[in-house]
Amino acid sequence: MRISVGEIVKAQGIRGEIKVRSLSDNEDRFKIGSKLFIGDEIVTIKRSYKQKNMLILGFEEYDNINDILKFIGKDITIDEKDLGKLSEDEIYIKDLYGLTVTCDGQKVGEIVDVISGVYPNDVYVIKTDSGEVLLPAIKNTIKKIDTDEKIIEVENFSDYE
Repeated sequence: MRISVGEIVKAQGIRGEIKVRSLSDNEDRFKIGSKLFIGDEIVTIKRSYKQKNMLILGFEEYDNINDILKFIGKDITIDEKDLGKLSEDEIYIKDLYGLTVTCDGQKVGEIVDVISGVYPNDVYVIKTDSGEVLLPAIKNTIKKIDTDEKIIEVENFSDYE
C-alpha cells in the first residue's frame, strides 16, 4: 500500500522543479537523495527547499518544465513500510479511518475523513445516522484513541452535531 506524503500543486521555474504541499510531518522525507513515487514512477530528489508554506522539489530524472507538467495535480507517495516509527503518543492519520466514535459509552458514528493542515488542529469527519459531523481533534474533545480496539472516545459530542 502506498501513502500520500505530498500533493503536486504546479510547476516551478523552467528547470523541471515542482511546487508541493507536504502532507508529512517528517522533514527528512523530502531530503536530497530520497526516493519517492509519482504514480508508478520512482523519482529521486535532486533539489529540495522551502518557499513560504510549500516545498520546491527537483528530481534527478527531470530537468525541464515540459517533462514534469504531467505530474501537476498528482500525489507524491511512499510505500507504507517506509513510514517509520512513531513515538508512543502519536498515530498515523491513515489509522484513524474507520474507527468507531463513542461518547458516554454509546456509539455515535465512524471516522470517514480527516481534515489536516487547514486549521490549527486536525478535524475528524464523523459519519452519523443523521449526517456528517466535524469534530476538532483537541484535548477537550478526544478522551482516548485505541487503534487496536478500533475505538475513539470523545466528550461533548452533542455540542458539534
